[in-house]
This record gives sequence, C-alpha cells and structure tokens, in this order.
Amino acid sequence: MNIKSHAVTIKSLCFAVAVLLFAPTLFAADKTILIELRVPNTVDASHGSIEFVGEHTSQGVHFKDATQTVDGNTNVFQRSFIIYTSLYRERRFAVVVWPGAPPKMMAQVFALPIGPNPKPTTDWSKWQRPKYIEDSKHAGDDFMDDVKSPDISTNIPPDCFEMRYKIQ
Repeated sequence: MNIKSHAVTIKSLCFAVAVLLFAPTLFAADKTILIELRVPNTVDASHGSIEFVGEHTSQGVHFKDATQTVDGNTNVFQRSFIIYTSLYRERRFAVVVWPGAPPKMMAQVFALPIGPNPKPTTDWSKWQRPKYIEDSKHAGDDFMDDVKSPDISTNIPPDCFEMRYKIQ
C-alpha cells in the first residue's frame, strides 16, 4: 500500500467514526414542549412575555399570543415551543417569564429537569414555582450563557406564577 492510498484510508476511517459519533444527533427527531403558566387573576400579564431557553436556542412570545383560559381564581396561558434535538445537544432548558413590560423587568425563571433528548410524556408535570427570580431584562441570555447574575434571588414572592409542561 502506498502512502497516498494509506492517507485516503485514514481519512475515510475518520469520516466513518465522525458519522457514527454524530448520527444520534443527526437523526434525533425534534420534540415539542407544551407549557402552561398559572397566573393569579389579580396579575395583569397582558404586556408580559414568555421565553423558552436552552444553551444555544431561545424562542419567545408575548402573553397575548398564548392561549388563555380561566380556572377559578387563575388565568392559565398555554404555549408550545420546539426542542431542537436534531441540531443542538442542549443539556439544560428553562422557561423565563416577564410578567410586565419595561421598566418592570423582574423575570421568573423555571429551570426544567429535561436533558438533551427528552422522551415524550403523556401526563403533565406537577405545577412548579420558579427556581429563582432575576431583576434583569437579560435573564434569558444569562441562563443561556450560564451567567450567575447578582440580580438573582431565591426569595420567591407569594404571587409568582406556576408552570407545568409535557413533551410531545
């Protein structure tokens, strides 16, 4: 075997190894996460926004673009987002909610215990309160970049939102 054919064989072998390593990512099907936010009816969220954040991606909508229903003393807002498992191997996700418009920038951050390729679920998760609040318009970016902002507090107010989700 001459040097040129040996180099081609090594190059082909490296390509095959790379394909095998990245095949699960290339062929993973994107998932959809359906979230519900339970909001006390005393809170006006009409100017707020919802953001689904990973390490590499971010998708956001205004509350007015979510489906709203009334459940007793609460409003429930429902919205779906895509989990891009076929393009990115994100290890952590969060839902970041800003109840009001600027200059009120207090964000509620709900860290989600789902991994890079979550399995579909048939049932809703339990209702959960935010993991922390952040007084910043950059709370989504801070989560994405894993920045520990000095504006974070785990002293969650009693009128905060609750969130649940399921993966389809």
